[in-house]
Amino acid sequence: MHDLTVVIPTRNRLVKLEKTLESIPQLDYITTHVICDGDKDTFNFLNDNYSIRTTLINEHMGAVFCRNQILQHCNDGILYATDDVIFHTNSIQNAYKTFNDTFPDDDGVVGFVQEPGEFHPVGVALVGQKFLSRYPDKQLFNPGYFHFACQEIFWLCEHLGNHFIQDPLAVLTHKHPCKFREEMDQTHRDARIRRQEDHKLIKDRQVRGLIWGTQ
Repeated sequence: MHDLTVVIPTRNRLVKLEKTLESIPQLDYITTHVICDGDKDTFNFLNDNYSIRTTLINEHMGAVFCRNQILQHCNDGILYATDDVIFHTNSIQNAYKTFNDTFPDDDGVVGFVQEPGEFHPVGVALVGQKFLSRYPDKQLFNPGYFHFACQEIFWLCEHLGNHFIQDPLAVLTHKHPCKFREEMDQTHRDARIRRQEDHKLIKDRQVRGLIWGTQ
């Protein structure tokens, strides 16, 4: 991996998003791409105030759709994140180094440690281009999901064997309402509406032994 693109879908939470953006180091090999999910106001603000890549999705389509739209155009590594995390100092640099040391062929995934508490090991992760190319049109996330889809990346890593590592030095703070009640907002509420449907699909695919990227 030489370059990496940080891919962040966002919807109506500019204050949180700005904290995320501020925590991303300004380095030559890092590009930030924000996808505004039916959120024209944030799109316009970013274009006026930030020198980053932005894309506007005219309708609210969900994080899975937003990420997949961008990944097919990425030619090197990608780091998918959310708009309510704060990367710790050197966190991204550490993940980048760990990835290149562990997966010199670009065929792997490095998970970030999300504090406080326990979150899915691939809730935020760095993915190599060779691993990404396993998916149809580089759609890393199964388009059947609306929001909760990262678990199938982990399933594929387990299925393939030796394609995942969680870097203890790649740490971030996730301002999620399960740990920070005061952070609950409408975007979280909207995601929870979709949670039941997504989790039903997760369970169904687990029972059937289906893994996105193998079928």
